[in-house]
Amino acid sequence: MNEGLSNNFEGKQEHIPSLEEVRAIFEQFLKGKEYEEIRRKEDEQGLYLWDIRIPDEEGNIEYSYMRKGRYTEGQASTTAIHVIFFDKEGLPVGGHSVAKYVNNEWGFTP
Repeated sequence: MNEGLSNNFEGKQEHIPSLEEVRAIFEQFLKGKEYEEIRRKEDEQGLYLWDIRIPDEEGNIEYSYMRKGRYTEGQASTTAIHVIFFDKEGLPVGGHSVAKYVNNEWGFTP
């Protein structure tokens, strides 16, 4: 009997990014610009939603982090950060994914 040996077939638990980890990713996109927090939500596992806004002359830019899962505010199949662009009237004019958290690592999307 091999007591004490780990089971190589056990699934590796996914790390949940902390507020500080998400802030560090946001800061890479902010490049020193000031931002305002729109909303931030946490549950028993930690941060699951964080939206920030950067005022811009042409409108606003928002970054939105959502942890993989289903929540009152929506659902996500992958932990990711998206950017959304708004015109001067506040209407969304575009957006895309900028970073995804896969296999416990952040990857940036072009």
